[in-house]
Amino acid sequence: MTKFLTTFALIGVSIVPILQDTGITHLLNPVWDAHARTHLVWMMASNFLIFLLAIYVLWFKHMEFLAALLSLCMLIGYDISAMTMPLYGGVPLGEGGVEPKPFGIPINLLFFNLMLVIQIISTSLILRKKENRIL
Repeated sequence: MTKFLTTFALIGVSIVPILQDTGITHLLNPVWDAHARTHLVWMMASNFLIFLLAIYVLWFKHMEFLAALLSLCMLIGYDISAMTMPLYGGVPLGEGGVEPKPFGIPINLLFFNLMLVIQIISTSLILRKKENRIL
């Protein structure tokens, strides 16, 4: 079960943003600064490569904890960027973008933190399995 939870979180943090952010709201948004687009592609490419590595170590090398850590790095990285927005003048939604806000919460914040909760649950279960093997 932990492999599937981690895979789900990895897809959420790396594949979903590629599908969601390559359109007019982000990468192809005409009001976005060209340099910001470069950083977006860099982030998506890096996350995709980390995703490939994590899937490989998870499913072929059976290194569940390492895959979980890689997933957590990407997910916590999102929260760091969200929490530090006031320090660098960031905003949850750029000019020209449209984003649903269920319960008044930006969908990105809700989605990535749901993925984070799923990954934390998976990581806890992985650690519990490791403890049981030691005993």
